[in-house]
Amino acid sequence: MPDHARVGIILVVDDQEGVRALLRRELSEGGHTVLEAGDGAEALHLVRRRNGAVDLILCDVVMPQMNGTELATRIGAEFPDVPVILMSAFTPAGVARVGVSETLVPVLQKPFEPAQLTELVQLALEHPVPHRGASGAS
Repeated sequence: MPDHARVGIILVVDDQEGVRALLRRELSEGGHTVLEAGDGAEALHLVRRRNGAVDLILCDVVMPQMNGTELATRIGAEFPDVPVILMSAFTPAGVARVGVSETLVPVLQKPFEPAQLTELVQLALEHPVPHRGASGAS
Protein backbone atom coordinates (compact mmCIF):
# COMPACT_ATOMS: atom_id res chain seq x y z
CA MET A 1 0.00 0.00 0.00
CA PRO A 2 1.43 3.43 -0.91
CA ASP A 3 2.60 5.71 1.90
CA HIS A 4 -0.07 8.27 1.05
CA ALA A 5 -2.92 5.76 1.28
CA ARG A 6 -5.70 6.65 3.69
CA VAL A 7 -6.37 4.20 6.49
CA GLY A 8 -9.50 3.93 8.53
CA ILE A 9 -11.83 1.94 10.72
CA ILE A 10 -13.45 -0.73 8.57
CA LEU A 11 -16.32 -2.92 9.71
CA VAL A 12 -16.26 -6.32 8.00
CA VAL A 13 -19.63 -8.07 8.00
CA ASP A 14 -19.85 -11.68 6.87
CA ASP A 15 -21.45 -14.78 8.37
CA GLN A 16 -18.42 -16.91 7.47
CA GLU A 17 -15.53 -16.66 9.95
CA GLY A 18 -13.01 -17.72 7.29
CA VAL A 19 -14.00 -14.84 5.03
CA ARG A 20 -13.81 -12.37 7.94
CA ALA A 21 -10.36 -13.71 8.87
CA LEU A 22 -9.08 -13.30 5.31
CA LEU A 23 -10.43 -9.75 5.07
CA ARG A 24 -9.15 -8.88 8.55
CA ARG A 25 -5.65 -10.00 7.55
CA GLU A 26 -5.64 -8.14 4.23
CA LEU A 27 -7.05 -4.92 5.67
CA SER A 28 -4.88 -5.00 8.80
CA GLU A 29 -1.77 -5.42 6.66
CA GLY A 30 -2.83 -2.20 4.93
CA GLY A 31 -2.87 -0.37 8.26
CA HIS A 32 -6.64 -0.34 8.77
CA THR A 33 -8.37 -0.96 12.08
CA VAL A 34 -10.77 -3.84 11.48
CA LEU A 35 -14.01 -4.43 13.38
CA GLU A 36 -16.06 -7.56 12.71
CA ALA A 37 -19.67 -8.64 12.79
CA GLY A 38 -21.13 -12.03 11.91
CA ASP A 39 -24.45 -10.68 10.65
CA GLY A 40 -26.30 -7.49 9.74
CA ALA A 41 -28.02 -7.06 13.09
CA GLU A 42 -24.72 -7.29 14.96
CA ALA A 43 -23.17 -4.81 12.52
CA LEU A 44 -26.02 -2.33 12.90
CA HIS A 45 -25.78 -2.58 16.69
CA LEU A 46 -22.01 -1.97 16.56
CA VAL A 47 -22.35 1.08 14.28
CA ARG A 48 -25.10 2.51 16.50
CA ARG A 49 -23.00 1.93 19.61
CA ARG A 50 -20.11 3.79 17.94
CA ASN A 51 -22.55 6.55 16.86
CA GLY A 52 -21.51 6.04 13.24
CA ALA A 53 -17.76 6.29 13.97
CA VAL A 54 -16.83 3.83 11.23
CA ASP A 55 -15.06 4.89 8.04
CA LEU A 56 -16.34 2.06 5.84
CA ILE A 57 -18.52 -1.04 5.99
CA LEU A 58 -17.54 -4.03 3.86
CA CYS A 59 -20.48 -6.42 3.85
CA ASP A 60 -21.53 -9.67 2.21
CA VAL A 61 -24.86 -9.53 0.36
CA VAL A 62 -26.12 -12.98 1.38
CA MET A 63 -26.37 -13.51 5.14
CA PRO A 64 -29.03 -14.98 7.41
CA GLN A 65 -31.55 -12.77 9.22
CA MET A 66 -30.50 -9.33 7.89
CA ASN A 67 -28.79 -9.48 4.51
CA GLY A 68 -26.27 -6.97 3.22
CA THR A 69 -28.84 -5.12 1.13
CA GLU A 70 -31.02 -4.48 4.16
CA LEU A 71 -28.01 -3.48 6.26
CA ALA A 72 -26.86 -1.00 3.59
CA THR A 73 -30.36 0.49 3.47
CA ARG A 74 -30.53 0.88 7.25
CA ILE A 75 -27.02 2.31 7.47
CA GLY A 76 -27.87 4.74 4.67
CA ALA A 77 -30.96 5.91 6.53
CA GLU A 78 -29.24 6.37 9.91
CA PHE A 79 -25.64 7.14 8.97
CA PRO A 80 -25.59 8.38 5.35
CA ASP A 81 -21.96 9.49 5.60
CA VAL A 82 -20.73 5.93 6.26
CA PRO A 83 -19.93 4.32 2.91
CA VAL A 84 -20.84 0.68 2.30
CA ILE A 85 -19.24 -1.77 -0.11
CA LEU A 86 -21.16 -4.97 -0.69
CA MET A 87 -19.47 -8.24 -1.62
CA SER A 88 -21.20 -10.89 -3.68
CA ALA A 89 -20.57 -14.01 -5.69
CA PHE A 90 -23.65 -13.12 -7.75
CA THR A 91 -23.21 -11.84 -11.29
CA PRO A 92 -24.11 -8.15 -11.76
CA ALA A 93 -27.57 -9.26 -12.98
CA GLY A 94 -27.96 -11.46 -9.90
CA VAL A 95 -26.94 -8.58 -7.65
CA ALA A 96 -29.62 -6.39 -9.25
CA ARG A 97 -32.21 -9.13 -8.64
CA VAL A 98 -31.54 -9.01 -4.89
CA GLY A 99 -32.18 -5.28 -4.85
CA VAL A 100 -28.70 -3.81 -5.11
CA SER A 101 -28.06 -0.90 -7.42
CA GLU A 102 -24.32 -0.66 -8.11
CA THR A 103 -24.78 3.02 -8.89
CA LEU A 104 -25.69 3.60 -5.22
CA VAL A 105 -23.54 0.99 -3.44
CA PRO A 106 -20.34 -0.43 -4.94
CA VAL A 107 -20.24 -4.21 -5.24
CA LEU A 108 -17.01 -6.20 -5.00
CA GLN A 109 -17.43 -9.35 -7.07
CA LYS A 110 -16.29 -12.57 -5.33
CA PRO A 111 -13.81 -14.08 -5.74
CA PHE A 112 -11.55 -11.04 -5.81
CA GLU A 113 -7.83 -10.39 -5.69
CA PRO A 114 -6.27 -8.49 -2.77
CA ALA A 115 -5.40 -5.65 -5.17
CA GLN A 116 -9.08 -5.26 -6.11
CA LEU A 117 -10.04 -5.07 -2.43
CA THR A 118 -7.32 -2.51 -1.72
CA GLU A 119 -8.28 -0.37 -4.70
CA LEU A 120 -12.00 -0.27 -3.90
CA VAL A 121 -11.39 0.35 -0.17
CA GLN A 122 -9.02 3.22 -0.96
CA LEU A 123 -11.50 4.74 -3.39
CA ALA A 124 -14.27 4.57 -0.78
CA LEU A 125 -12.06 6.07 1.95
CA GLU A 126 -10.65 8.85 -0.23
CA HIS A 127 -13.93 9.77 -1.89
CA PRO A 128 -16.78 8.70 0.40
CA VAL A 129 -20.12 9.02 -1.31
CA PRO A 130 -23.10 9.49 0.99
CA HIS A 131 -25.78 6.99 0.09
CA ARG A 132 -29.38 6.14 0.78
CA GLY A 133 -28.90 2.40 0.98
CA ALA A 134 -28.67 -0.42 -1.50
CA SER A 135 -31.90 0.28 -3.33
CA GLY A 136 -31.84 4.06 -3.09
CA ALA A 137 -34.76 4.14 -0.67
CA SER A 138 -34.48 6.51 2.25
